[in-house]
Amino acid sequence: MLCFDSEKMNWYYHVLARRPYLVVISIAVYCVACIIVALIFNDLPDFSDPTLGFETRGTEIGKRLTAWHNLEEECNGNGALFSNPTDLLQKLEYEKTRGVPRHQHLNHKRHKNPRRKHKNNKRRKEHRKNQHDEVAHKLMAINKRLKATKSPLSDKWMGDSGVFRDYEVTNDSSPSLLEPTRRSEQIEYGHNTTFVDEDEHRDRVQSKKSTWRILKQAALPNDGWSNSKVRQPIEGFFCDSSPHKDYSHFVVQRIGPNATDSLFDLNGMLAMCQLQDQIASVPSYQAFCEPEMLTSNCCRPWSLPNYATLLANKSSCFDLTTEDVSLLQTLLLNCYEYYHYLKLDINCNDLNRCYAPEECTRHNLVFNVLNFLSDFGFIKPNDTNVYLKYAMIFVPVRHSSQILPLFHEWENVDLSNELVEVIGMDLGLENDLFSELLLTDVWLVSLGGLFVMACVWLYTGSAFITVMSCCAICFSLGLAYFVYTLVFEFSFFPYMNLLAVVVIIGIGADDVFLFLKIWQCVLAERFSKSSTLNTQSTLPTPLEHNEHTETLENLMALTMRHAAASMFVTSITTAGAFYASYSSSITAIKCFGIFAGTVVVTNYLLMITWLPASVSIMERLFASRMSCQQHLAQKLINACKKSINRFCELFEERITHSIMNYAFLWIIIFSILGTASAIIVFWYPGLQLPEKPHFQLFVSHHPFEIYTKLRHQFWFEKPLQGFENANMSMRFIWGVEAVDDGDYTNPNSYGNLHYDNNFNISSKESQIWVRNFCQNMRQQPFYQETFSFLLPNCFIENFIRFMERRCIDEMDTTRTDLTPCCNAQFPFEPHIFELCLPQCISNLCETRFYREIQSKAGPKFAAAPNHLDQYLESNSSNESYSLETQLLVKALIIEFDSNVGHSTIYSNIKVFYERVESWFQQQLSTAPLELRGGWFISDLNFYNVQDTLSNDTIVSIVLAMAASLVVLLCFTLNLIISIYAVITVSLTIFNTVAVLILLGWQLNILESIAVSTAIGLAVDFSLHYGIHYRLSPSKERVAATEFVLSRIIGPTVMAAATTGFAGGIMMASNILPYIQIGIFLVVVMVTSWLYATFFLMSMLKVAGPQYGFMQLGWPKLRKRRTAKANKFYERKPSQIIASEQLLTPTSSAIVEMANSETHELESLNSNSQIKTISGTESGHTLPALPVDFEHSFQTVH
Repeated sequence: MLCFDSEKMNWYYHVLARRPYLVVISIAVYCVACIIVALIFNDLPDFSDPTLGFETRGTEIGKRLTAWHNLEEECNGNGALFSNPTDLLQKLEYEKTRGVPRHQHLNHKRHKNPRRKHKNNKRRKEHRKNQHDEVAHKLMAINKRLKATKSPLSDKWMGDSGVFRDYEVTNDSSPSLLEPTRRSEQIEYGHNTTFVDEDEHRDRVQSKKSTWRILKQAALPNDGWSNSKVRQPIEGFFCDSSPHKDYSHFVVQRIGPNATDSLFDLNGMLAMCQLQDQIASVPSYQAFCEPEMLTSNCCRPWSLPNYATLLANKSSCFDLTTEDVSLLQTLLLNCYEYYHYLKLDINCNDLNRCYAPEECTRHNLVFNVLNFLSDFGFIKPNDTNVYLKYAMIFVPVRHSSQILPLFHEWENVDLSNELVEVIGMDLGLENDLFSELLLTDVWLVSLGGLFVMACVWLYTGSAFITVMSCCAICFSLGLAYFVYTLVFEFSFFPYMNLLAVVVIIGIGADDVFLFLKIWQCVLAERFSKSSTLNTQSTLPTPLEHNEHTETLENLMALTMRHAAASMFVTSITTAGAFYASYSSSITAIKCFGIFAGTVVVTNYLLMITWLPASVSIMERLFASRMSCQQHLAQKLINACKKSINRFCELFEERITHSIMNYAFLWIIIFSILGTASAIIVFWYPGLQLPEKPHFQLFVSHHPFEIYTKLRHQFWFEKPLQGFENANMSMRFIWGVEAVDDGDYTNPNSYGNLHYDNNFNISSKESQIWVRNFCQNMRQQPFYQETFSFLLPNCFIENFIRFMERRCIDEMDTTRTDLTPCCNAQFPFEPHIFELCLPQCISNLCETRFYREIQSKAGPKFAAAPNHLDQYLESNSSNESYSLETQLLVKALIIEFDSNVGHSTIYSNIKVFYERVESWFQQQLSTAPLELRGGWFISDLNFYNVQDTLSNDTIVSIVLAMAASLVVLLCFTLNLIISIYAVITVSLTIFNTVAVLILLGWQLNILESIAVSTAIGLAVDFSLHYGIHYRLSPSKERVAATEFVLSRIIGPTVMAAATTGFAGGIMMASNILPYIQIGIFLVVVMVTSWLYATFFLMSMLKVAGPQYGFMQLGWPKLRKRRTAKANKFYERKPSQIIASEQLLTPTSSAIVEMANSETHELESLNSNSQIKTISGTESGHTLPALPVDFEHSFQTVH
């Protein structure tokens, strides 16, 4: 920072040079303490739901979605709003009989010691639980020998013909042969029968009676068999009558030379039969599968071979023949019409509501095969040819996080044979596997960090500095987590924040390279032979008058003056790009921006405190251990380093030569690439928005992701099968404000429900407007006609018909007078409306059709506070009070179906939303004042994310680019250099995004974060080149360009190589976010370095500012510096007296660098003549540079 150029910082240089151990120990203790405190006071991050936080908050649609969520929660039966007035009255009655809560009842007595009461209740519960322990253990033992086909109807013993006709108790040692039989029926296919001995049966009945007594006494545990789903055996063949989505299932595809053939033939059946045996042959399968009731064997998988075996009345699918397969095909073709026209159902055998022949409903065989086990193109209407491309195998292993070891066993075996293979699977483990891989793949991050540290070690030649640099990066992450959780008080930590680890490794290494480069240049100049000549000190005055001028303190001051400023510029731009992501409305992006920006800030603070102190310790610690005679290992390392240095010098010379001689060519090439990239980004194919709400977690060839792509090939996975959900719904809400006062950084915080105090539906104007609104809605082109008049979509129409009834019905024997809720003229008086509407809605809610559709539309009732107090008083005094007068309509939902189908295409839903929203706003403009607070919402969650990504990404880019321009302008004080750098960064972003588009990326959550990160990383190299061009001692553009290239190519290449290679290592991960961040780092490092080196430097060489053209300044600072210039830069002779030995592993080779290296930074806002680090002016010139370059170097003759 600029303050490091002030004499006020002398005390800090003194501490770094004289008390480095104190600085290092203090920082280490502080960082460790912060990390421990953060871990103690916060729970560890939970990544069990990777997509948590991928919703929008704060947008117009986001506020409506949050308010709608709060409204649904308030109407779920536990809140204050009720759709059915009868439920609300029952709740009030319950509160009256059970005791009203303390805040409602004035005479409520407070318990003296609620904690003691809680303990007593807990003790009584434990006592009751212990009373049934013995019986429960007996019951669970019986459960292992119990086979249930249906639950008992009563607790009365019904003899042999009663309940025990439905239960069988078997012996643990020998399985029972007693099976349900139908002796009066003839044998059918798949029907297994067994002979039963009468004496054995009589003995078992006696055993059942004793079992029944235990059952009557037992208090069933919550996790016992009574609460589990009762399995319905198909004559002992399958454990359940039908598969369902809760069981693990596999997608099978044909392979081999006949891969295009149908799976539905004998060879395909036999191959699938063998494949399902392979699936069940892994060691842990027996431990996780559901066993049969009578044996310990696993239940049979639901598959086409097994259903063909059931139909053929055989025991094994390996016994299938061509005739058996043809028999199944014939049955499916004959019954397909009934399935196609929805006349078959999964519960045909239980509810008997299927309208199909018996052979089509028996065992649900046809429905299960067509719905679960075959793809939707297996059979086509009016076509006798069948073609099965994909088949499904369901295994009796339920979805659970506990089967993760079983998945790893399946993953390690080859689930294939000569004809078929498993290509996809659904085990319900996506989130659990992702959480596991997120932690297990940390070794890749560690490997990338090790590579970066190895590069640091080779570059610095010091293992001590390498270790301390690694500690600094780790401490920066820990401090950032402390600030993130305890200072900023963010309670949500998305897994996206872990990607900052990969980014900070590269940024931290860049700062280390820069600081050590400056340190070496300072030593190189101070130990040059010409440094014994007359010198001019640029150190602050108190240090200048010290008799020991060349102390470690002086060198630290010189290094810190320039390193701190240079690192500050790059850190503030990178952190600014990350913090700009806070403007996003997506929670995960917002949290990532704050955490990543904080990591950059803490890393910078450690680089100006921890790293300089570590360098000071290195100079002290290793200087006393240096030996004049080098070991063989040290000689080999030095030889290796010399070879690397020669290669780097040759590399730098070639790049410098190509830029200095072919600048126009590079400008043309990179301009064309930038223009083409802009066309790809903005025109074709463009940065596409995601078209699937599913967020991909694994690589495309992972079986979980393959199943996600193929799941819609099967009928049971087809979305929106119900006709009522086929189209986009239109919900219009009144009485609730579209407000989201929750924490936008916490996806679990939805805030509170805010009511609209102006809302009143009972006025005559409101009644008329609502009726007209419903009538106008039916005239709109986006309205979908419905044929049911009982739906509460537009309640006012049903209420009008309700009020037209006669006051005394002649058919009613009680002759009840319904006044005033009868023969009423619309619009109704407000008091009549409030009295009769609850009666109308209660009658509607009692209809069977209303209970089946479970509509969310209609008025929502709440108890009026003033009437509630009267009601409680009347009940306490046993007085009668009218319950109907207590109910108020606090919210209103009017819902219709549109004729726009559900879609994930952004443009389609955008047109639908804008049309409906525009029409609704026109309607609200004519509404009474009490109804003008309404708003429209639909199923817009995914559309809201798409819209937010497209807008917020552009906003983040603009903010980051503006911040970069401001920083460049402030620190270079040259408008042309700043504009060139911004153009370079813009073209870098275009090229990076274009490459990602060509790789198939879409603008999803991670991609939006990558674009924001690209700005922060791409601007660093341009900043280095631009600032050092400004600080060149030569005023002529060609000499300044060559000066910059000779000094900055090395650190930038190292920074780009280390970060890019660390990203390349991440591409070996198994989860997509790590792979994508790896690809992104490689692309952005290569692109940004190429553009900054070849494009920016070529423009500066051709048309860079020279001789102070367009150079700005700080007037106040310039005046202040001019007053002290004579004293600060006063030339006086001095004798070099080194009070401390500086020949460390870092400085031992400095004399070799003295002829060619010095540092280039000078005060960033000084317009005075730019000098070398020590301020020495020399008349000696470098042969290859112009005359103006002579003021920068001290060459040895």
